[in-house]
Amino acid sequence: MVTENDGGGNTNAGGSGNDQAPAWLASMPDNLKADKTLAQFPTIGDAGKELVRLKGFEGQAIVIPGEKATDAERAVFYTKLGRPETADKYSITKPADLPEGIQYSPEVETAFKQIAHESGLSDGQAGKLYGWYYGLVKAGHVQQAKAEKDAMDAVVNKLKDEWPGDAFKVNSELAARAFKKFGGDSPEVTKFIETKLNGVALGDHPVFLKLFHAIAKAVSDDFLNAGERGGAGGETSDEEKAKARFPATYKK
Repeated sequence: MVTENDGGGNTNAGGSGNDQAPAWLASMPDNLKADKTLAQFPTIGDAGKELVRLKGFEGQAIVIPGEKATDAERAVFYTKLGRPETADKYSITKPADLPEGIQYSPEVETAFKQIAHESGLSDGQAGKLYGWYYGLVKAGHVQQAKAEKDAMDAVVNKLKDEWPGDAFKVNSELAARAFKKFGGDSPEVTKFIETKLNGVALGDHPVFLKLFHAIAKAVSDDFLNAGERGGAGGETSDEEKAKARFPATYKK
């Protein structure tokens, strides 16, 4: 810490304005008689007051470590700047406003605290930097969500152009039923169709929907509905169910 003059001492060099040393310096040892710092004080009392004043800053003084400073000297310096005693003493915690979908890692938090401590950051500096980082994470998440929505909208709109009107809902339902018939609904399968390709889940991808719609149209209704028929007369086929749900598609 570089202290500033607060008026507590007389720093008028030369005392009376001339270059003559104060008389009281004559009583000092030879190596101090010509000292320019001491020569600033007209009386020995003035020098004593300044010494007492500076003594009060002794515990607050911050000495910037040089290139050859020891780890202990650097530790004292960082502590005076506000670095916690140990890395786990940082007040950093999980941000309270993380959007759903952003995974928070306690391991990353611990690693950040460690590198912050090694770098000599104060608690306030580390907290601000951590907040800035998660600000970037949240902004990236928003951008990714928008990009995925735009991609989804684009492919859905393209498929709606190919399957106009209620045909999009009808054919999508037939595709989903065909996939469930052949792929099942196990956790592994569900996880697979939720995998995203260019921001679009495979289960919603036009290629997937068109493929399983073609399968639904190709196989027999009896095969699709095997084991699902009930009492007399059985149930209607998948396509008939779709026609009943979306009659506008099949209006002549």
